[in-house]
Amino acid sequence: MKTSRFYKTPPRTDRPARELVADADTSDEERYTFYSSIEIGRYSEGRETEVGVLLVRDSTVSSRHCIITQTLDGRCFVRDVSRNGTRLDGRRLIPNLEVGVKEGQVISVGSEHEFRLTGEPDATALSLVSARSATMALSSVAMVTVLVGDIRDYTVLVRKAASRRLQQSVSRVFARLAREVAKQGGTVKEYQGDAIFAFWEEGSTENHAVDACRAAIALDELVGKLAADSSVWAVEDFPLSMDWALATGPVAIEGFGGDHPGGLSMIGEPVVLAFRIEKFANDETGSIITCPATMEKASRAFKFRDLGKMHAKGFDKADRVYALVRAKRLLGL
Repeated sequence: MKTSRFYKTPPRTDRPARELVADADTSDEERYTFYSSIEIGRYSEGRETEVGVLLVRDSTVSSRHCIITQTLDGRCFVRDVSRNGTRLDGRRLIPNLEVGVKEGQVISVGSEHEFRLTGEPDATALSLVSARSATMALSSVAMVTVLVGDIRDYTVLVRKAASRRLQQSVSRVFARLAREVAKQGGTVKEYQGDAIFAFWEEGSTENHAVDACRAAIALDELVGKLAADSSVWAVEDFPLSMDWALATGPVAIEGFGGDHPGGLSMIGEPVVLAFRIEKFANDETGSIITCPATMEKASRAFKFRDLGKMHAKGFDKADRVYALVRAKRLLGL
């Protein structure tokens, strides 16, 4: 029988000894000790075993599947970086977000591999380490321009299209959009089902509203190309179309999860406003809607069309909204 797992134990560090236990409580039980971190990946012929990297013989496991890290105070976190996903006690993890792992919890990878975390450190002995190493939180209020993009008529699409094909198509589209956001100097905060949420921050660019508007136009054009590419958008009889909204203003930004953040928290009116005014976009208004603040900051570089006052859900009164037309240099202005 071929060996199914390969591992080299790393040297001891200042972290407590932890173990991932495979086939726990059986005659085939195997333990893999780590201190600072352990990575799980796929074994392939010719790949050398690295220190601290647990390789498993399974084609459904990615070359780099997930990473488990341990802090000085003994807390462990897992981050999924795979194609097929990592599960914690049966729950699928969000890719690239670190999630806390406790003693006894089971990490599942591939089609059949389960690893139980053991080796709970002494809480009293490590409490002093935690106090010394804790990072003081810094409240960060920043001026940003938020961009929200939403697949048009997605509710209808969900009812008509095959779920698997739709999910794969949306994933491919959002992967391409995320690369374009990065190319345009923005940050993707998250995906919300049929929506992508990104932002441009003051200080990282000369004019965040201008950059966000430029990105919105580029993304809208990219969606048109992706819609015509059946290798990306494979939902027959339902063309891909997206609507966009931009809102500018102050927000509070902070990583959530304490010293080991698992995501980015952003709170402020521009976030809510962008999601609300995106619903005003249609064939008559055009696909890109902005609030007055975005229009004012980007009016020297772009042409806008006044759509009049509209009452966004959840806001006390109606306010003007604008359609982003295109860059003025393209209009010869």
